[in-house]
Amino acid sequence: MSKNKKRHMTDYWNLGTAIGLCAAVGILLGALLNNVVLWLCCGAGVGVILGAVTQLYKKK
Repeated sequence: MSKNKKRHMTDYWNLGTAIGLCAAVGILLGALLNNVVLWLCCGAGVGVILGAVTQLYKKK
């Protein structure tokens, strides 16, 4: 890869990062609302859906 080529956010965004970031947000919400497990599962579920949708658009 050449030094002058700029990398876009889509080069780094994949299903794993979507799940990880949404799960982290879920943990923070769970810590604030005193139900970490519920919000962790909700965050991971949203991450799966968000990651899958972005992967579909990335392939087009």
